[in-house]
Amino acid sequence: MYKFILVLALGMPYFLAAQTRQVITQPTEWFMFASNMKLSKKIGFTFDAQFRFSQNFEGMQHFVRNGLDVYVNQRLSFVPIGYMYVWNYRYGERPPAFADNEQRIWQQVFYKHPIGKWRFTHRLRLEQRFLQSHNSITGEDNGYNIFRNRLRYRLVAQVPLKGAAITPKTFFTGVMNEAFYSWGKDVSTYEIDQNRFFTGVGYQINKDFFVWPGFFYQYLLRSNGALQENNVGFLIWVSYNFDFSKKE
Repeated sequence: MYKFILVLALGMPYFLAAQTRQVITQPTEWFMFASNMKLSKKIGFTFDAQFRFSQNFEGMQHFVRNGLDVYVNQRLSFVPIGYMYVWNYRYGERPPAFADNEQRIWQQVFYKHPIGKWRFTHRLRLEQRFLQSHNSITGEDNGYNIFRNRLRYRLVAQVPLKGAAITPKTFFTGVMNEAFYSWGKDVSTYEIDQNRFFTGVGYQINKDFFVWPGFFYQYLLRSNGALQENNVGFLIWVSYNFDFSKKE
């Protein structure tokens, strides 16, 4: 299963790419912090921040995201509403004309389950995106006047390197793959326009805290459909959860 996911993730973007599309490959460095704060048995708060760089730590994209988390049971939860702000930069070999930022509203469903030694998590997220634009001639800020929708699905599979389960003080390995599909204003191509693949070796420090560095690859198709980015580098994923609910 591990090898199958790896081949599928790396091969899919090239299969989808049109022959006439311009393709650029450039280094990238991503840092991710994620946290879930359980306030009660049913309600919590989810937060994450990411700092993304390109071309040896040139600013690419930074953001903060938060949302209300509702726990259905130990395996299933959902976010009915969340908000995110994104700072974009002009980066890479073919930088965009302007650094247009973004505001985003989002909802998601999250499900986790084990299969043998493996730990699987599934995340389906819907986003309503409000993108900033600038006048191409005068450079005047037009505000957040571009609206797009996006659907994304992420699968994470993890397995301990030793033992029957991922427990505190355990090394683990695994993969993450996420596919994106967009529609709305100025989206000229209707196909998977982004795919992210990640694999590495992590360490579960305690039940609420892990660090997971590894190899990262992002396939990104610009909204005009003419330029494809292959961003290849590393991702460091840090997760720390808090439980403020009353113990029984």
